[in-house]
Amino acid sequence: MKRSWIEINLGAIEYNLEQIKRKIGKNKILACIKADGYSHGATPVANAIKKKVEFFGVATIKEAIALRDAGIKKPTLILGTILPEDASAVIKNDLIATVCTIALAKALSEEAKERKKIAKIHIKVDTGMGRIGIRPVNAIEFIKKVKAFPNLFLEGLFSHFPAAETDKSFSQKQIRIFKDLITGLKESQIEFPFYHIANSPAILNLPGSYFNLVRPGIVLCGIYPSRKIKKTIKLKPALSLKSRVVFIQEKEKGDSISYGRTYRAKERRTVVTLPIGYADGVDRKLSNKGVILIDGKRCPIIGAICMDQLMVDATGIKNLKIGDEAVLIGKQKKERISVEEIAETIDTVPQEIVSRLGKRLPRIYKGQYKWQK
Repeated sequence: MKRSWIEINLGAIEYNLEQIKRKIGKNKILACIKADGYSHGATPVANAIKKKVEFFGVATIKEAIALRDAGIKKPTLILGTILPEDASAVIKNDLIATVCTIALAKALSEEAKERKKIAKIHIKVDTGMGRIGIRPVNAIEFIKKVKAFPNLFLEGLFSHFPAAETDKSFSQKQIRIFKDLITGLKESQIEFPFYHIANSPAILNLPGSYFNLVRPGIVLCGIYPSRKIKKTIKLKPALSLKSRVVFIQEKEKGDSISYGRTYRAKERRTVVTLPIGYADGVDRKLSNKGVILIDGKRCPIIGAICMDQLMVDATGIKNLKIGDEAVLIGKQKKERISVEEIAETIDTVPQEIVSRLGKRLPRIYKGQYKWQK
């Protein structure tokens, strides 16, 4: 019997992709499955949707090669920048690099020429994220220089929103900058097959940002970027996090729980222990704040969450016994604990909650969705 585990419904992911497709119309999709598909499993997710998307997007070369090793040949963009010495791995594995330095463009060109290949690249422009990318004012000159290198195919031009869910005014400004750049490039007889800037919140919130390619990530998993964003697409959460009761004890008034004695019982309480902790990705900030479900009822986490265990006040749960299922994320009977709720509780983003779930938690996959035409 598994003590703690993750369940992933691949059918829900397929359903979410269909809803995204209905929303964006004829535009193409680059499915972001970085961080092991936000802990949903990059390879199983990719296999479930590879026939229905045009690209995959990952964060690192290692993530991309893992897809190749699993037999997934779909065009894959490394969304983060890489070093020139990484050019060999990119060309060898037929990956697509994000380029925002001349040094990397040169290295990719030389490696592709040596291997008698054409390297596909996407150029990143910084319209306001402030992370990586060419400044728009320098972009046309930069692109002309890159275009002059042999054995390179400039397949995509893209940018990224820092606040598509919270600052529409700033995001609209970014869209204008991006459009102006595209116009300027066309005047210089430079065009790209793909233009993309829309991430998950922009897909929900900014239809004017679609261009001809969008990049859904967290919404593929059925998770909204925040609880406050307008839910213009109906999503189904794909992931559940579960554990089991392994110990039951009665605590008297004044008894303390866990490290630091941050919780002390004000009256007699029934306390259960679950074999899951911060080493599994349960954020320690949920100590004395978070809740879990037992028998479909919300039970508070009490005391400091430990590396491998946490304690829960299960007072009032009838017929409580060792082995009972506890839900940390997901639905039990009529109650649900969402990733968005947990993120709001500890003032972070939903992406962090799921992407930090530990590798030692076994993943159980189920579900298949029948697409509607």
